[in-house]
Amino acid sequence: MPIAEERAFNSKLLIAQVLGRGLRRPDGWQGEDPEVTVFNHVAWASQIRHLVNEILEMEHRLSSVVIQNSPYNFELNNLDYTRETDTSHFTKKGEYQLFDKGYVDLPDQVEIEDVAIEFERAVTGDHMKFRTKLEHKTHSYEDVAEELYRRLQSHDEESKDAPDPKDRTQYAKKFPIARCLEIVKASAKRARIKTGKITEENRQKILQAIGPLGRKSAKRVVYKLTPKALQTLNTKERPTISASAAELRRGDRTIFYAPDCEKTISDEQKDFFNAVKDPDGEYRLGREMVSNSHDFKTPCNMAIADATPERKFIRLLCEPENAQVIDGWLKNSPQRFYAIEYAWKKGEHPKRGDFSPDFFIKKGNTVYVVEIKDDPEIDDPSPENLKKVEYAQAHFNRLNEWLKEKGINAVYQLNFLTPKAFNRFFNQLRRNQATGFRSELDVVLMQEAGETEIARA
Repeated sequence: MPIAEERAFNSKLLIAQVLGRGLRRPDGWQGEDPEVTVFNHVAWASQIRHLVNEILEMEHRLSSVVIQNSPYNFELNNLDYTRETDTSHFTKKGEYQLFDKGYVDLPDQVEIEDVAIEFERAVTGDHMKFRTKLEHKTHSYEDVAEELYRRLQSHDEESKDAPDPKDRTQYAKKFPIARCLEIVKASAKRARIKTGKITEENRQKILQAIGPLGRKSAKRVVYKLTPKALQTLNTKERPTISASAAELRRGDRTIFYAPDCEKTISDEQKDFFNAVKDPDGEYRLGREMVSNSHDFKTPCNMAIADATPERKFIRLLCEPENAQVIDGWLKNSPQRFYAIEYAWKKGEHPKRGDFSPDFFIKKGNTVYVVEIKDDPEIDDPSPENLKKVEYAQAHFNRLNEWLKEKGINAVYQLNFLTPKAFNRFFNQLRRNQATGFRSELDVVLMQEAGETEIARA
């Protein structure tokens, strides 16, 4: 079969249409059922059989539904508002306004971190797990301040022969070592660091604060937002989410469920559910059972993870030491429940979309709104995610102000987390110190988004 035809046959929709037409039986047909026969190329038989099976598997699905009388249901607040935009470009001349706040935003650091180490035997598949402590490399405040000063000196040296006198910088005079040390200490205090030490990761964050010195142009987008009304919704209203047999078999998606889940499965899905929960069956990559129902604190009969980082996060949500400190959590639906409108630019084309954060975690009067990303996003955040965090952070800031004015005892905190920050987030959650938590990705996104100004009408 030619390459073009092979590509065409990789379209599952096209396969469904082609096979549907070829296998359609006329009204009144009484002969044998039609069959698919592949000629000339034996390898194609297995490939088409695999694709046909995937088409058929689309009919087999498991649904995550909210249990209406679950004790883990909780209320959420949202805002309805209008938006106007204005964009301007400018060329940078002269020195940047460095450290105008007197500190650098740092993510929470844990110098000695409790971690779980997992091993799997390649032959038997047996899992082993133990907990240990990981000690991170640290630097003194003085060492970080000296390195910051040296880099400012280096930039001044490189710019001393610039053709335009305005581009010849004197940062080192404005920020001598003593001033750099003040900035390091203020940054540490804001990040609730009390040990006198800065981890290697936070040292890099401080040094990256002078990264924009080489930039010559920038763009500023001003958004005027006007909240119109406060909206209240309940986790009971979240739409059903489902996963197909093909997704579960490949491990593209994973269902998490508690031992009593089967009671909540509809009759038409029970046979498929029994096949999925077989630990040795063909769907073993797409299922994980939480052994204790009391650790599965979601109002849904099952939770569906969309990728590996989400799987890791849900596992941690269901760890007994984490489950006991939260009141409940919900995996959001991709649409039609809690969404925040945002805008971004793809190439030269403006785009608008709805951002539905992945998780809501309720602990006391605080709702932690969590979006899960993978670790590479820290080093190379996408323009779309920059806009998501910009719009979402502005939204939750307004929402918190609105709730405070109305005397409603609820606070929302937005976090963009990658697996790198999962352990620290849950460490702080267990210690009742997660308020104000910032991950590496939080800091990167907020710093980048800081070049776009948000104005509230």
